[in-house]
Amino acid sequence: MADFTDYESFKPSMQRDEVMDWFQRKLNRAPEAADIYKVAKEFYQLGAYSRALLCLQQYITMPNSTLPGRHLLGYCHLNLGEVEKALQQFKKCVKDGYFEDWQLVVELTIEMEDKRRMEDERVFGAVLVE
Repeated sequence: MADFTDYESFKPSMQRDEVMDWFQRKLNRAPEAADIYKVAKEFYQLGAYSRALLCLQQYITMPNSTLPGRHLLGYCHLNLGEVEKALQQFKKCVKDGYFEDWQLVVELTIEMEDKRRMEDERVFGAVLVE
């Protein structure tokens, strides 16, 4: 059984090869998709969204990755305030058959449109004042 309790050694700034090396050291073997997903979920549950994001970005490129991993990646982006990136991930989930994300896609699209509209009104209002 691998010991993943040393979470502090997993840095959010690591590169792809460093992520794989970290897992290799912990497992004493090449990591499988399930290993990376397990740790990503733990990071997410701890509120370490940037660490979970890094794991999930690796995870979705691996054989045997599943749509819930991409779904969780979307939530990582959302929790980090990256709404457009979250929306991209949720759209990919829906496109690939994870239809539970339809509502999120609609809500985030409306939220982004409202934000753009408010920004346009602010900019347009400022131009009229001048």
